[in-house]
Amino acid sequence: MRFCLNCRASLTPKSAYDLTVNDFAYKPDLDAITMMNSTGPLPYVLKNLTIANLENTMISKLLAVGQRVTYPCELDTMIRDCAVSLSIEHLPEAFITEDAELNAFTFGSEDHAYLVVDASLLKALTLLELRAVIAHELGHVKSGHMLYHTLAEALARGINLSSSLMGLSALSIPVNLALLSWHRQSEVTADRASLLIVNDIKVLESILTKLSSVRGTAPIRQLDVSSTGMLETVTGLFRTHPAHTDRLKLARQFMGSQEFSRAKRKIELRRSLLGGLASTCRFCEASKPVEDLFCPKCGRCQI
Repeated sequence: MRFCLNCRASLTPKSAYDLTVNDFAYKPDLDAITMMNSTGPLPYVLKNLTIANLENTMISKLLAVGQRVTYPCELDTMIRDCAVSLSIEHLPEAFITEDAELNAFTFGSEDHAYLVVDASLLKALTLLELRAVIAHELGHVKSGHMLYHTLAEALARGINLSSSLMGLSALSIPVNLALLSWHRQSEVTADRASLLIVNDIKVLESILTKLSSVRGTAPIRQLDVSSTGMLETVTGLFRTHPAHTDRLKLARQFMGSQEFSRAKRKIELRRSLLGGLASTCRFCEASKPVEDLFCPKCGRCQI
């Protein structure tokens, strides 16, 4: 199980092999989160004055029309397995919707996140592609994107921030653009989490192709990628996601990096360690204490 069925907290003992955000996150994304968290009361204002009502509205709608993903089922098993690999501390509460929109998204908080997958996505993607999408969304949870991610999604849908900034309407446009810019950078980090799980750039490419085809939009080519972030066209400033060409370029760079190799190795070592934390020996199937990495009967190492 690895996660509590009640509070959804991880039941896996922590170790030095647990994946951290610094192991895979896109640096401009990390810098943006650090900057926004250091802006004094702004995170409090956003969470309590802007996000709270929006979250309540979204959760109410989800509970009314969504189908809860429960244990045991194939999708729940996939979510749990990806969450273990990414060292997620709290498993998101998952729902399936029928909005006829090829989409998946997360919102809420890191302690109680919600993962929403549309039924059309389940039909359109292969199991490996679906696994990549799940890992992408869990990458947002892992990386601390929930607060600003929820807000940026709201801004993309036309909700004005100025009323929550005590009438400082002059700040509305630059703050909105900054949040949307960060949102695009956060997608790069989430793509990296996805690649750590599926280990195949062609899976990401296939997903983006399907999204473009179903939504009737061709991939938009933007200018270039610099060491400090994405250079954006004017139209790109108001997008929540980077252009597909930029996403694939950054994904290929990550897969060819030492950063990817180190993070991947860390996941493999942790998986091996967790394989030994079982109540039965994987060789002779004799009962053993969960914490023992050597079988008391046959003496063989469990990892």
